[in-house]
Amino acid sequence: MTESINPHGTKHHFSKGSAEGSWKGMKKYLEKEMLCPSMQGRIQYDLTWYPRFGSLSAVYTIVLDGIAQKKFGTTYAYGMLTQQGYQIEYIDDIEKIPFTDRNEYTDYEFSEALIAYRKQSIDESITSDNPMIRMLAIVDRRIGKRRLAKLKDDVEKQPEWLRPFYLARMSSEGIISEYE
Repeated sequence: MTESINPHGTKHHFSKGSAEGSWKGMKKYLEKEMLCPSMQGRIQYDLTWYPRFGSLSAVYTIVLDGIAQKKFGTTYAYGMLTQQGYQIEYIDDIEKIPFTDRNEYTDYEFSEALIAYRKQSIDESITSDNPMIRMLAIVDRRIGKRRLAKLKDDVEKQPEWLRPFYLARMSSEGIISEYE
């Protein structure tokens, strides 16, 4: 098992979610250090941790303009995917379904995306095959207006859940009018 983060900043060893150090530190990194100025205050990264439920206890929520836009959690993903008709015998089998075939992801997968995003270049992140990494990259301060203008044609190629992040960033930078 990998170490995980709980909201109090201490590590525990019985959950699969992993985000390097404390959640408070990661949240500060994402919202203050790496978030572009035009999106400051518009995006929040939240973690709800349920220690009594052990290994399937974390749900990350990404809030855009006060609305929970996307959730990442093993139990949450299992419920959503089974509602969509996926036959998942064991909850851990979620990760066997390729990213390209689903739009729901586990807290562990999101934690791994956080680690990858933090360790790789912005060029690798914005072109990643992993949509969770692209979500983090599109609102990154290292993506400038010229790069955003080049990405404008890619919005429709993104998963439906990811498009609002692209549109919000491009709108906030004047690349497109308010959600064209």
